[in-house]
Amino acid sequence: MTTIQKTYRIDEELQQKAEQYFSEMGLNPTVAITMFFKRVVDEKKMPFVPEVIKERVEYSMASKEKLAALLSEIPEKNISELSETEKNELLDGWEL
Repeated sequence: MTTIQKTYRIDEELQQKAEQYFSEMGLNPTVAITMFFKRVVDEKKMPFVPEVIKERVEYSMASKEKLAALLSEIPEKNISELSETEKNELLDGWEL
């Protein structure tokens, strides 16, 4: 089998996270990508169905709207100057 070297463009943060997970699985990027390509060739299809997960999109939009509302409510004073009650009211509904 002849191997070749190819160059692909990918988001840097995605690449770093993926390589971290590959490492935890005892893989390197070359092995992981080769496994992906072999699966595509063997099954003649993607090993997963590409789709938009509606719940995540809706959650993301709701989070953005909630964050915008939260930011508009931040008082002019420093957060450290807020009472515990004010902090709790400000962050009500947010899991930190």
